[in-house]
Amino acid sequence: MDATDPVLALIAERQHGLVRRDQALAIGVAASGWAHAARAGRWEPIGERVLRRRGAPRTPQQRALAAVLDAGPSALLSHGSAAAAWGHPAFVIDDPVEIVVVRHRSSRTQRSDLAVVHHPRYPLGPFAAVVDGVPTVRPSLNVLELAGRVHPERLRRIVDWYWSQRLLSGPSLATELEPVLGRGRPGSAAVRELLASLPADYVPPASGLESRFHQIVRDHDLPLMRRQVDVGGEDRWTGRVDFLAVEAPLVVEVNSERYHTALTDRAHDARRRRQLERDGYVVVDVTDRDVWHRPVATAAKVRSAWWDLRARRPAA
Repeated sequence: MDATDPVLALIAERQHGLVRRDQALAIGVAASGWAHAARAGRWEPIGERVLRRRGAPRTPQQRALAAVLDAGPSALLSHGSAAAAWGHPAFVIDDPVEIVVVRHRSSRTQRSDLAVVHHPRYPLGPFAAVVDGVPTVRPSLNVLELAGRVHPERLRRIVDWYWSQRLLSGPSLATELEPVLGRGRPGSAAVRELLASLPADYVPPASGLESRFHQIVRDHDLPLMRRQVDVGGEDRWTGRVDFLAVEAPLVVEVNSERYHTALTDRAHDARRRRQLERDGYVVVDVTDRDVWHRPVATAAKVRSAWWDLRARRPAA
């Protein structure tokens, strides 16, 4: 084994199996050693400046970090890729990965074949964070990035989701972005309008998912629903349901595909559903992916249950 290999492996252990060239050179690996590793079978070149250790799991985080490393030490994951890294269910880390790098007049900007590179005209230092080992823009800056490309209603849902996850709030968003909300800067006007529309006592829905479902209810003329309602019989509390129709015993439960797939969760959900049905409720189950990506099908499923419920009830 080449003496360079364990040195590179030590770095790769902390970086999803990846090493950037200047990191290796900084700890004493010779340029010839790097070139040899790139040619040897134990490492695979990714882009011009990054090596991947063969056998390391291929994950979205690895793909994102490879793009960030390839663009240089000051690069950060950004835009939709950053939203996905923070866990927003409406975004995925996929090709093309998006990153931001400040363009310095005194140095030549590195190009990257692994990402779409954006060059903001403000310092990124105050907005840098690390998510799952990947340098990523903070949620506040991510809101500004997305404000320039999404509808205002969707921007509100994105802010609601970040807020519900306690990653920002209306006041913190205003404070953090104030230095960069410049006139003519993409997204600035949309963010200012959103902040101005929030009442002083505004509390977002429990999740952006709930806000998105309410939008589906409005857009598709579904029965008015209340969220997070305690239900049960006269002598028994069955639980808190996600949505309950105002004028009928219709329950809609929105379940996460990520967190409701374990056998124990499915068993608990089945018991809960049986009890709700014994209490006289009609239950519709949809997933978070349905709500975010299949709104028409979600609306059709709820409407079908609503019509069935009305057909069962005797005419007045």
